[in-house]
Amino acid sequence: MSNLSEGVCIEGKNSVTLNNCSLTAENTKRNGNAEFLDSVMIYQSMSGDADSGTSSFTMNGGTLTSNSGHIFHVTNTSAVITLNGVTLTNNDRENILLSVCDDGWSGAANQAELNAENQTLNGTILVGDNAELTLNLNNGSSFTGTISGDIRNASGETVSSSVGTVSVTVDSSSTWTLTGDTYVTSFSGSASSVISNGYTLYVNGTALTGTR
Repeated sequence: MSNLSEGVCIEGKNSVTLNNCSLTAENTKRNGNAEFLDSVMIYQSMSGDADSGTSSFTMNGGTLTSNSGHIFHVTNTSAVITLNGVTLTNNDRENILLSVCDDGWSGAANQAELNAENQTLNGTILVGDNAELTLNLNNGSSFTGTISGDIRNASGETVSSSVGTVSVTVDSSSTWTLTGDTYVTSFSGSASSVISNGYTLYVNGTALTGTR
């Protein structure tokens, strides 16, 4: 359990795997150049103490509880996040599942791949206007939420006002329930896997038809 900093911090070409354990984080202080509060931070500082490359965070089973800020935050690096049967609890009022955007470091791209396997996801995913996200929902996974590019940091300063490049794949056993109108670059899967909930999913500017 962390009471001040992130619960997990990964820099550069490094990885963390958690199996059937419990992690609780309450990030109440922004450390270094950080402009966000988050529970799992994946970044590259360009300080030279960590090789640049793809970072990875994998969690199988167990629980991850975030009491402050975003559950996952990716900045200035390429990251792969894989979740398999994890119980996620977000007690922060903004309910941000993942943010991929500029922060206090520069020199590399903001890129993330989120792979959900037998996983329940809830909340908003933030993708900055210069960021990229690949979201894969597989093996009975569900995502209830929206993807947005309207991002403010912990000081209330605007970081982005439009969504970047977003590719979403939903397999036949998984679902996405919208909680707001959402714009993505590409969508792979059956439109019937998307539960509109009164909202619209726009793919490359065109409303997706055939949703539930």
